[in-house]
Amino acid sequence: MEKKRVALVLSGGVSLGSYIAGALDELLRALTLSAAYEIDVITGASAGATTAALIAHGLLYRGGATALHDVWVRQIDMHDLLDPHGLPDEPFSLLSNRRLTDVARQVLSWPAEWGEPRRSPLCADRLVVALTIANIEGVSYRSRVRMPTGGKEESFLQVRHAEQEVFYLSDQIRPDDAIWQRIGDVALASAALPGVFPPMPLRRRATNPDHYIQQPDFVGEAEFLYCDGGTFNNLPIDLAWHYARQLPEARGAERVIIIVDPSRASVRALNPLPPRQRALYRNPLVYFSSLIGAVHAESSAIQFDREVVLPAVAGRDGDLQGALPGVDRVDVELLSNVALVLPLENALRLYGSYLGYALAAFLDERLREHDFRRGAADARRVGRDLLELPEVPDRPEGFYDPDTDPSFVVDMSSYTSLDTIVSTGDPRRTVRQRFESDLRARVHALINRAPLPWPRWVWLYSWLARPLARWLIWRRVREALPGLW
Repeated sequence: MEKKRVALVLSGGVSLGSYIAGALDELLRALTLSAAYEIDVITGASAGATTAALIAHGLLYRGGATALHDVWVRQIDMHDLLDPHGLPDEPFSLLSNRRLTDVARQVLSWPAEWGEPRRSPLCADRLVVALTIANIEGVSYRSRVRMPTGGKEESFLQVRHAEQEVFYLSDQIRPDDAIWQRIGDVALASAALPGVFPPMPLRRRATNPDHYIQQPDFVGEAEFLYCDGGTFNNLPIDLAWHYARQLPEARGAERVIIIVDPSRASVRALNPLPPRQRALYRNPLVYFSSLIGAVHAESSAIQFDREVVLPAVAGRDGDLQGALPGVDRVDVELLSNVALVLPLENALRLYGSYLGYALAAFLDERLREHDFRRGAADARRVGRDLLELPEVPDRPEGFYDPDTDPSFVVDMSSYTSLDTIVSTGDPRRTVRQRFESDLRARVHALINRAPLPWPRWVWLYSWLARPLARWLIWRRVREALPGLW
């Protein structure tokens, strides 16, 4: 019997990547037990891009085992991301990506002592991995639509920032091939949240179809700066459809699209304060954080409606009359070949969804473990009910219900509630104390690296100016933290 083809679509989510990792860890185990499915396409944005790289490496060389739990729960912690000893030429950013780079290099490598790689039976003969990236500088495209004007046809230019890069992986590519460094670099670029992580330089070729689906209007190679792929395409369902249709060996096979998106929440409560009294209005840090979050959310909503909802209701009698575009959703039964892994509407809020751009799970391993298990629980439900997958047998009792486990239930209702949570990394301090200590060191280091805004001949006064700047800026940042919650 021919196996069903699976395309995985992994959204962005910053520290909610631990939820995505938990969901994929559960799904990969269950899909392996089923033996009825084969993964041939993986698309990812931001945190989903880094997870996509890990999954591809695990499918091709580790027999399907991945480092998802180790990376997302144990290895990526705020203490390391607030490293004050950044590289001298590292661009300005709130967090350092040095730890992320080290982890990516380590996990996407293959030391000789690991022996011969072992391919997973889940992995198709050719695995397509497509990652979204955002070109900060932008690239010009000559439109395929031509305008009739003055008795002739004329094209017009568009400047676009949303880009992607695709990798075709097979048995011909060894685990120590240079392509894995490129995959790691593109994944890090896709996860480079503006202002939070430094942008990544990538060299791209205009005529390379793996770089550009439609050729841009420049010649040869060029190097650009890239940031978070989720900025313009936070749910790359379009890429999944596009590359699934490009695979001749998959034509005619039954197709399933599995979407993992941790950003769904309950109905957002309205802010009762007048606009001019809200932190969003008063504090530029809160405003910038909210703007980035809004762009990600709107990107996901547009892609979901365009690529999932509209095809699902095409030709139906009801055609969503009276629906609010971007708000109303069809019943999941209409989505005959799409499985959505996302938090239940009435479930408790994921810990990683707090703090600005969804950074909170980076604060402590316990928070990441909670969200990892919530992702596994939601994936288990979807796998059982929609995909008819067997249940994973080796999970301990209570694994799928962290919300009732006293070791994971903590108060995350406000920023000050972090004072009630003992840090896993440093039991002598609370999560808030450890975070503020690391953040203060990082802010001071950034100020010390910043060039002085006055002529060089007055550099002697820096002994007074820099300490004053450190004190003033840290005071402002600390005041903004509760509003970022």
